[in-house]
Amino acid sequence: MFVVHCPTCDSRSLLGVDEVEDVYNLAPGIISVSGTCPRGHPAVLLTGEAFTPREDPRVWRPSRWARLAERHRNWWSWLFDHSLPTLFFRF
Repeated sequence: MFVVHCPTCDSRSLLGVDEVEDVYNLAPGIISVSGTCPRGHPAVLLTGEAFTPREDPRVWRPSRWARLAERHRNWWSWLFDHSLPTLFFRF
């Protein structure tokens, strides 16, 4: 099943096995599925590996450990930066 947008009906609908007419491999990673919407209008869907959303490699994100340390900054500062009671000081 595919979710297609019919421009004539201006709505989304499911395109089942009965409504699929042609499947074309246009290029490596691009597949064209054509068929009819439930009301009988032609609908075309482009799908395949080329249409898979991926994270943009140009966007810089801090590492997982940096994000974890940032999330727990208050806990780390409390653990290491507070004054200990006088009983725990070594002279």
